[in-house]
Amino acid sequence: MNTQQQEAVKTEKMAYPSIKQSWGIIGILLLVMIGYSIPVGLIQYALGDVLQGPMSFVNYAVPLGIMIFIAISFKKKNHKNESAIAFNPFPLVILPMVVIVTLCMLVINIEITSWVPAPEWLMDLFKNMMQDNIWGFVTVAVAAPILEELLMRGIVLDGLLKNYNPWKAIVWSAVFFGIMHFNPWQFVVAFLIGIVMGYLYWKTKSLLLCMIIHAVNNGTAFFLSKSNPDAITWKEMLGLGTVERIGLFFAAILIVWLAYRYFENYFKKSDEPIEESKYNK
Repeated sequence: MNTQQQEAVKTEKMAYPSIKQSWGIIGILLLVMIGYSIPVGLIQYALGDVLQGPMSFVNYAVPLGIMIFIAISFKKKNHKNESAIAFNPFPLVILPMVVIVTLCMLVINIEITSWVPAPEWLMDLFKNMMQDNIWGFVTVAVAAPILEELLMRGIVLDGLLKNYNPWKAIVWSAVFFGIMHFNPWQFVVAFLIGIVMGYLYWKTKSLLLCMIIHAVNNGTAFFLSKSNPDAITWKEMLGLGTVERIGLFFAAILIVWLAYRYFENYFKKSDEPIEESKYNK
C-alpha cells in the first residue's frame, strides 16, 4: 500500500462501530438496563410474584431491544452506505461439526466454571432465570440467542471486521460479549464461546449460524440445569472423578482444535471469498 492509499484509508470514515464506539455501546446498554430496572423493579415489588415468568422475559428483552434499536439507528444515520443486518445462509454441511464444537465448548466452560465457583446469590439468580417453565426456556434459549447475536455479531463484530484485521476484531468482540453480561464469573465462558461464534461469523457472514450456536449452548445448559438443579460441575452432574473430568476437558479441547482445522480446510476450498478488512490494523 503506497502513501496516498494509506492517507485515503486514514481519512475515510470508519465503519460502525469502532473499538471505541463498541465501548460506548456497552456503556449505553448498562445505562439503559439501570434506567429500565428502577421503575420496573418498583412495579414488580408491588406486584410480588404475579406475572413473574413473563416479567423475567420482558425485563431481559426490553433493554437489549432498546440498545439494538439505538445502535441500528446510529448506524443508519451516520453510515448510510453500510448494509443492514443480513441473515445470510451458511453451508449446511458444516452444521453437524458446528453443533459438536458447541457441545465441546459447553464441556470446557462447565469445567472452567468449577475452578472459581460463583457465589451462592449469583447461582440463585441463574436458577431464577432458568425457572422451570416456558418463560425461562424462551428467555435463555430463544430471546438471548436472537437479541445478543443481533447486537454482538450483527452490529459490533460486523463493524469491527470492516475496521480491523479479522482476529483483532474477533477477540475484541468476544471481550465485549463477555463484558455485556456484567458478571465476572461469566466473563471467561462468554469470551470463549464468543471467539467460536466470531470466527464462524467471519468465515460465513451468517448471523443465523451464530444464533443456532448460541441457542444450542444455552438450551443444553438449560436442560442440564433442570436435570440436576444443584449441580454446577461434571462431578456433581455425572459423578465423574478428577481423572475423568480432566480427560473429558482435554478431549473437548482436542475436538475443538480438530474442528478448527476442518473449518480452515473447508473454507480454503470454498468458492465464496471472505471479505477482508479494508483497514490494515
